[in-house]
Amino acid sequence: MDLRRRTVEAILDDPGVVVMLGPVDVGKTTLATAIASRAVRARRRAAVVDANTGQSEIGPPTTVGLAVPRRPARRMDEWGATAAFFVGDTSPEHVSRYLVEGTVRLVERAREREAQVIVVDTTGWVEGDAAVAAKVHKIRRIEPRHVVALQRGGEVEPILAGLPRGITVHRLVPSALVRPRSREARRRARAARFRRYFAEARPHMLALATLPAGRLPVYQGREVPQPGMLAEIPGPALRHLLVGLADRGGWLKAMGSVVEVGTSAQSVTVAAPLRSLGGVGSLQWGVIRVAPSGVEEGRLG
Repeated sequence: MDLRRRTVEAILDDPGVVVMLGPVDVGKTTLATAIASRAVRARRRAAVVDANTGQSEIGPPTTVGLAVPRRPARRMDEWGATAAFFVGDTSPEHVSRYLVEGTVRLVERAREREAQVIVVDTTGWVEGDAAVAAKVHKIRRIEPRHVVALQRGGEVEPILAGLPRGITVHRLVPSALVRPRSREARRRARAARFRRYFAEARPHMLALATLPAGRLPVYQGREVPQPGMLAEIPGPALRHLLVGLADRGGWLKAMGSVVEVGTSAQSVTVAAPLRSLGGVGSLQWGVIRVAPSGVEEGRLG
């Protein structure tokens, strides 16, 4: 039995939360899918939290998604999202607090559903002081039983050194089948997922004076109050800004892209795959600008 298979079996023998840790292109998502699929085959209640916001498989990029697999899968995107949390950027550096919040909340939701094996996929942001601090903070908040560390040359050892005792760490090297992707290839993959997500979007007008802001827009380093944002943020800067349309509990109902900014009325129109705004209780303003066609157009401010 090879080391990967022994790792999966060890997790099933001592089930709980499993965090996948490693830089980009080491096979975290593939192994996470294999662990959850093996749990399903073993008749364990499984859940997957996809917190890899740049290369999301469960839900669109910029979100954290929860799936509850009922059958094994070869690819994580074969499992649909049962809940999602809007983070607002494909890169974790600027939104790490929302990424942690969403991951922790979805892990807790999986626990409430009595999932026995909860696999958490993560971003490849692991190197540098800020990344180490963010990952250690997230893992401490999640309180996993297992961490699967995929690395080529000790990239995640500074993170592992900061973890509390009691976590079982499984160190693995990437499979020889893993093929690194260029930044442009990852961008194309994100564009395709954004495009599919917005394929059935329709326009919705958002009244900024009456619909509460669950998360304010940040422009030039400052949070801008929602009722006055059109006066302080130029219309071109807002065009195609992503916004989360959330319920009153902060869970994502749909993601929208700003397609029109009102001139006289305090309103913006977003394209979102929703039939109506019923159930939308707050707006969560994102950081990145993405057209409904899937093209990324930079960040706000």
